[in-house]
Amino acid sequence: MASGQQVFDIPEDSLVVDLHLHSSASDGEYPPRRVMERAKSAGLSVVSLTDHDTVAGLGEARSEAKRLGLEFVNGIELSSVHGGHLVHVLGHFIRPEDPELGTQMKMYMESRRTRMGEMLERLRALSVPIDKEDFLREYGRASSIGRGHLSAYMVRKNLVSNREEVFGKYLGEGGPAYVELAMIAPDEAVRLIAGAGGAATLAHPNLSESDEIIPELVSAGLAGIEVEHPSQDEEARRHYLALAERYGLIPMGGSDCHGARPGPERIGQFRQPVRNYLGLRRRAKAAL
Repeated sequence: MASGQQVFDIPEDSLVVDLHLHSSASDGEYPPRRVMERAKSAGLSVVSLTDHDTVAGLGEARSEAKRLGLEFVNGIELSSVHGGHLVHVLGHFIRPEDPELGTQMKMYMESRRTRMGEMLERLRALSVPIDKEDFLREYGRASSIGRGHLSAYMVRKNLVSNREEVFGKYLGEGGPAYVELAMIAPDEAVRLIAGAGGAATLAHPNLSESDEIIPELVSAGLAGIEVEHPSQDEEARRHYLALAERYGLIPMGGSDCHGARPGPERIGQFRQPVRNYLGLRRRAKAAL
């Protein structure tokens, strides 16, 4: 299996799973090794690193997870777009070396660098005194450079008060410094993940506002949907649990933790039962 051949004997009702974590390989605060350390400290036993459009952190995370005795799952969070809305698709049990997935990640890396340059120029045109060269010295080599890096930099340099101000005034979708990333369609993201031997899960669906495409994604091979997520209240959870039951999807969830920002640390929250992890593993080609 893609995540290793550990003996797995944790009771299925144990709430020790978080398959939605980010590191500094994309827009998280901590390096992959530190994310695994914090996962262990939080009492988790089964984890996945799901950085945006990159697998650059998986090797380091997997090595540290093995040292700590954690069950580790290869992961990614692929960006896509539908009707002007961002749609994020999680992929678990993927083969990181898959050539088609690799081609798409390379395209995203190049697009993200171009996009970042444009956003920096827009901020300067808005009279935000941002030092482009200084920012790129710090983050220019990131595998998946994005708005998270830029917002963290702006907060640290006291150009804004907090992350919410960054996105509310400048970088949110439709904001004056926002530049859209050229993205694939959600069903293509699902197929790429399946082609890489993985199981695809629709991430935080309420943020996508694209419930109408769920049947299409199911036809493309969608395996799960995030029912529990920090952005989803109890009403949303009931709604997506009903959709999971209707379409035969595994009701997943996760902390989507990026570190101590943008707010209280979330790792260890939104734990999932082992049975959901096992169900997702059964749906992944790479786990056969």
